[in-house]
Amino acid sequence: MDRQRIYDAMLIKAFRADKTLGVLWYWLKVYKMDIPEQGLRRQPPRAPMRVQVFVGSFLKPLADRLWDTDKTHDIKTLDWMTNLECQATDRISQNERKLIMKKSRADRRRTAYLRENIEAQNAGNQWAVTKGRAKQRR
Repeated sequence: MDRQRIYDAMLIKAFRADKTLGVLWYWLKVYKMDIPEQGLRRQPPRAPMRVQVFVGSFLKPLADRLWDTDKTHDIKTLDWMTNLECQATDRISQNERKLIMKKSRADRRRTAYLRENIEAQNAGNQWAVTKGRAKQRR
């Protein structure tokens, strides 16, 4: 039997049973398969997650089909998956993630600085206030 077909069948089975990727890996050990394996398509990332989360996040057409069809149509879905070219490559690199986080932190600092200055300016200008803020900078 084809290794890709076995992998796809176990992926569908794990999706239906709401199992984790660790359980999927354990099921594939019987067939002497490992994740990641060279030549297999639709492989999950190295992260602890449920199979439904992986399929829903990275393999959207497959997730839609599995949610819309009944368990009795899994063989048809398995045959349909032979033509599915959806790959789990929508991930961003570590450098891009660090750049996004750095930009986010800078934006938060800038927003906090502007908010503090606006509040300090407005605190001394209120008609109902007789004294300005104690830590007001001028």
